[in-house]
Parts: sequence; C-alpha cells; structure tokens
Amino acid sequence: MRILHTADWHLCDQLGRLNRTDDLKRRVERVAELCDGHAVELLIVAGDLFSEQANVEQMTDALDHVRVTFAGFFARGGTLLAITGNHDRDRLINSVRSGMMLAVPRPGTDGVLGGGRMYLLNGCAVAKLRDAAGQVVQFVLVPYPLANRYGVSAADYRTKEDVTRELKNLVTGWVGRATGCDDFDATLHTVLVAHLHVRGSEVTTAYKVNDRDDVLFDFADLHPSWAYVALGHIHKPQTLGGASHVRYPGSLDRLDFGETHGDHGVILFDLGPDGLVGEPTRLPIPPTAFHTLDIADADAELPGLAAKYPDAATAIVRLRVKLPLGTLSRVEVEQKLKAIFHRRHELSFAGDEPDAPAAATPSGVSAGFDEVVRGYLTAHLDGDADRAAVLELADQFLSTPEAT
Repeated sequence: MRILHTADWHLCDQLGRLNRTDDLKRRVERVAELCDGHAVELLIVAGDLFSEQANVEQMTDALDHVRVTFAGFFARGGTLLAITGNHDRDRLINSVRSGMMLAVPRPGTDGVLGGGRMYLLNGCAVAKLRDAAGQVVQFVLVPYPLANRYGVSAADYRTKEDVTRELKNLVTGWVGRATGCDDFDATLHTVLVAHLHVRGSEVTTAYKVNDRDDVLFDFADLHPSWAYVALGHIHKPQTLGGASHVRYPGSLDRLDFGETHGDHGVILFDLGPDGLVGEPTRLPIPPTAFHTLDIADADAELPGLAAKYPDAATAIVRLRVKLPLGTLSRVEVEQKLKAIFHRRHELSFAGDEPDAPAAATPSGVSAGFDEVVRGYLTAHLDGDADRAAVLELADQFLSTPEAT
C-alpha cells in the first residue's frame, strides 16, 4: 500500500486580518497532484484538518474543495483518512461530519473499510484498509487528547497538570490495550496515526513546553514497534528517536512568522507483505513567502522594493520603518508600501522623532504624545479602508499648537 502522510493542514486559517484560505487551498491541490503523480492509495491527515477559527460555512466550503480536488483520487479508489487535532473543534467537526456524510468508519462484513471516500475520526479507533493488490493494512487512530474526547472533567482535578497527566495515562493505556481489542488483528502490518506532542521533538519556538501547556508523551509511550508511526501536532518536520519510521511531516504551509523554517511537505512510504519497503521519502511543498522588512531610509529604499521582491503580490509581510522618514509623510509611506505589498500583516514606525519646539509642548504633556496618538490609530485602524485619510487628518491636527 502506497501511503502519503500529512498533518496540520489548518484549513480556513487567518493570520490577523489576512485570510489564508487561498494559500492553504493551493497546498491541498499540490497534495492531490502528489497523490496522482505517485499513485498513492491512502492519504493520511494526522490531525488539525481545520483551524480553530473556522465556522461551519467555511469548513463546508473547504471540504467541498477537498471533494473536487481529490475527485480523481477518490474515483480510482483512493482513501483519505483523517483524525482530529487540538485545533479541530468537536462541535463543529461533528456537525460538518454529519452534514457531509463523513461518518465514523463502518467496516464491511470482513471488517475492512471501503475505499474511494474520506473518513474523519474524532475518537480512538482501529481501522483496516485494503490496497489494490488485496493486502490489508491496519491503523490505530489516536486523536489529540482533549478532555471531552476522553471523558475527563477538569472539575475533578485540582490543577491543569493533573488533567494533562490523566489524559496522558488514558491515551497511553488505550494505545497499550489496542493490540488486545477485538478489532485488532495481530497478523497485519499496523500504522499508528496520532496527533500528540512527544518529548524530545523540536518545536518551532524557543519556548519550553511543560505539562501545563500540553499533554506530553515519551517516545516509549508510542510503542514504536509499529510498521510506521504517522504523527501530527508539531509543525517542524522530523524523525523521533533516530527511527526513520516515526515521523512528524510538519505543516503544509507557514502559519505565522514563528515558523521561519522553509521545510514544508509530506512523507511518502510503502507497506508491502514484509512491512515497510525502503526508507520513507520526503516530498517538499513550497510554502507561502513570509518577509520581514526593516526600512532604514524610506526615500532611498521604497523606489526599488517592487523589483527586489517579485513575490510582493502574494507574500505576507511585516514592515518596520525607521524614523525620521525624510521627504515623505507617514501617509505617503504607507500608501507606497500598500501599492507594493498587497498582503501586509503588520506595519510599524520606530526610531527618533525630530525634536519638537519647546513652545509646542505644554506643561505636563509628554513629548511623545504625538507618537502615542499615531501608534494607537495605526494599530486600531489596520486594514480599514479610511486608515490613510484618518492618519493624514491626525497629522494635520497634531501639527498645530492648539492640538495639545
């Protein structure tokens, strides 16, 4: 069975005021191309199919896009097997799943799921699928351990750490018992699919995660004797414990400026009659461009920015402009940057302001009053169509002695 392992799609995501829908749809379309180009039979999404910001309408639109994009994949019997992550909201997931007829897998008389469709799991389960050659592969499915998914009430525990420890015990206990349940067939090659945070994994930030922040698992808790371990939750691609068959594929695209690495993609692997065939192969997916620009001399640098950044129309940017600006006003600088960079996430002005005349600063008023007002308006009017006009009026008002 040829399998493509993905995770952390975060469909319908937003970065501040920027809608990431089209970015993520393009990555999904690339996944479909990889499925077709490599004759994939099973596509795994190891949690976080959706962003927590998604509403029902957005989720329905995203699933409709999946249906259309993977029409050829489904038509030739391909299967999409997804589990829920920490960003998938249960109420909406269950509503959309019911509405889109994405029910809990119901095996046939031989206990094997039918192909040519999508399965979305929101609870621990054991499932089986058959490839084109007739081989049956088994899957142990472990969604992210949210308390309600595992019957845990926070009211029964004194601290957040107590809750996460209980959830860890419940998950590791279930994984350990899975091999003894009635649905489990010990003669089959088995893949563990889980959305979990395993200790020792390299996260995308320098912040050290503890038991209060997340449910942390040890490498041994995974029982990594499975034929393959398909993990999700950590957005940076990596193997664990030196084992090439225990993998985080990473997210499909950059989701914020904390994900500075450029390595996004999916993992392709084959399971044959003797288990894993060769080494899993990483297939890269180019991410959306993210740029952080520090503009020290607006007069000199702005004219050449468009040529310097040919991806300016699609890249997501944050801009820091040093003061003083020279011959340009703030409004002019903002208008020029907006004309170049269509997807501005953040714009800030920083540095020394020209000294204000003593007469213009009355007793008891900070010399930074103008900057405070401008900073407040800049932040609170981000994305507003009238922002430039309001800032221009503010500049005119603040430039008169009567304004203070």
